[in-house]
Amino acid sequence: MSGNSTSQCVKMEMEWAVVGGSMMEETVRNLLQSQGSPEQKKEETVNTLVYQEKLSKDERKQKEALDDLHVVVDEDSRSESSSTDERKEKTKLLLERLKALEAENSALALENENQREQYERCLDEVANQVVQALLTQKDLREECVKLKTRVFDLEQQNRTLSILFQQQVRPSSDLILQ
Repeated sequence: MSGNSTSQCVKMEMEWAVVGGSMMEETVRNLLQSQGSPEQKKEETVNTLVYQEKLSKDERKQKEALDDLHVVVDEDSRSESSSTDERKEKTKLLLERLKALEAENSALALENENQREQYERCLDEVANQVVQALLTQKDLREECVKLKTRVFDLEQQNRTLSILFQQQVRPSSDLILQ
């Protein structure tokens, strides 16, 4: 009975890991669609594809482990009709298999956590780059507005000076003509 409840726990943990992987994959897609320049998107798409490939491998491993667990549980239910010695031997084998599956599940969970942390670091880096680009863009816009204002002021001063120059030149030319 305790072996059966342990196998159910392992099964539930594997199903949660698959759900968590799917949720992370969806998050990656949504973030990539909402951020970045075309070059960044290309690079992020490649990174996402690599990440999705790893995630798919992990999901396949988990599914295989879950299928193996179903086989083990089926074998366990059939073994109840066997003799006591066979039952003990099969129980021992099942426990060994369960320990191996638990170890593999732990390793996959750890790898999944590491990948998630790496992904979060990459997202933070991309978000920081986007913020920096937006700040730079804002600064450049402000600088353009200042320059346009300065050009306008200079053009106005130039017109004023031109008028003053014209006024100075005319009286001099009028004197020369007289």
